[in-house]
Amino acid sequence: MREHFSPNTKFLSTLSRMSAVAFALALAGCVDTVEGTSDAGVGYDSKDGTVSGRVSQRTDGKHVFTLSSTSRVCTAVYDDIATANARELSTLTCTDGKSGNATIVYGADAQPDRVVYSVTGGGGGTINF
Repeated sequence: MREHFSPNTKFLSTLSRMSAVAFALALAGCVDTVEGTSDAGVGYDSKDGTVSGRVSQRTDGKHVFTLSSTSRVCTAVYDDIATANARELSTLTCTDGKSGNATIVYGADAQPDRVVYSVTGGGGGTINF
């Protein structure tokens, strides 16, 4: 008699998401950031509801944005050094395989004011700092 093995797909799906989140967190840890130079905020995502975001300044003066929701973690790396009242668009890469865009908006003091983002097929919103 031959038995059929059927994996628990819910468990595998959860394990896959956990691995993706761990990978994203490890990747974010590979970026040198300046201690004490990050801003956190909370916003509303059109698909996931309440989400949180953090902008961290890298040692070279540029910024990294991390978006966390119940279904994914996304990151965007900005290439320009912050200047007063500037905006910069970057690709948003997510742990669930989705991607999108994130625009960082700097205030008159050249500090992050907000990030406006959109994930293709996955919602969007604004995080204020």
